[in-house]
Amino acid sequence: MGANIKVFLYGSLKKDHSAAGVDQAIALNLRSPAPLPKILATLGIPAEKVQVAMVNHQAVSKKTMIRPTDRVALFPLEYPFFCDWKDLR
Repeated sequence: MGANIKVFLYGSLKKDHSAAGVDQAIALNLRSPAPLPKILATLGIPAEKVQVAMVNHQAVSKKTMIRPTDRVALFPLEYPFFCDWKDLR
């Protein structure tokens, strides 16, 4: 059956990978858990353009499994972060 995940894009990711002018989350149907790189590929987003990925408001590594109903936020390289995320990249 599956459920939708919500993907929020920020900065250049939003500009380059969402419908023009759309300021809402992208809903993707997910039948079973999938690795974040597969979600990025589905959206046409190269992993190297993502600085920080957050799932359900927590920073995660790019190897994280995304589950149906998760909320995913993707931040591009140009976003400033004021803490050390190197272990999560």
